[in-house]
Amino acid sequence: MHNTILDSELEELKSEILRMGAMIERSIYQAVVSLIEDEVDLAQQVIAEDDDVDTLTIDVQNKCLRLIALRQPLAVDLRAIQANLQIATDLERMGDCAEKIAKSTLRLQGKRTIADLSLLSQIGFDVKEMVTNIINSYSAADIETAKNIVKVENEIDGLYKRYFNILMDIIREDPNKADMAVQLLFATHCLERIADHATNIGESVLYMVTGERTSLND
Repeated sequence: MHNTILDSELEELKSEILRMGAMIERSIYQAVVSLIEDEVDLAQQVIAEDDDVDTLTIDVQNKCLRLIALRQPLAVDLRAIQANLQIATDLERMGDCAEKIAKSTLRLQGKRTIADLSLLSQIGFDVKEMVTNIINSYSAADIETAKNIVKVENEIDGLYKRYFNILMDIIREDPNKADMAVQLLFATHCLERIADHATNIGESVLYMVTGERTSLND
């Protein structure tokens, strides 16, 4: 007979991961809005809430390790626990990236020299959408969405490279705008890292559902 206690504990674990996911989605959105709209209060909120994400991550990690130690899960359940452990780590790192973007907002307070942030806005929106989709794919064990995530990541990479070149030109050509351009470079790099972590989660979803280790970056 399958272990019903383990089943309910795995469901509880999934709920915690989804709660983390919702927190991360909000943090990414708020961090990007804070940077584009120069909203310092919102940035400070993102930074303060990162502690909650860290606490939840530790809780999820401890739960995973306890389940492995106490419940002696079968292969399929062990796979789910391993995937959850990895997903929690990637979500926490996304949260760290959102916090870094919020810190760029604080650094630019009263020192803004670049008005057109439309490309940053597009990258931010695409990354947020990517994170939403990958969390939904985890929730529904939807491997098609998980596989398709790499297309979105490639589009984000293309936008990032384009914006990188624009910002480097600004740094070379206009010293007055260099400080803000550097912060925008830093923030956009953080968004690109979030996209990488979303792709990792896609790989974890595929592993959890199919049992196969698949690299989505090849």
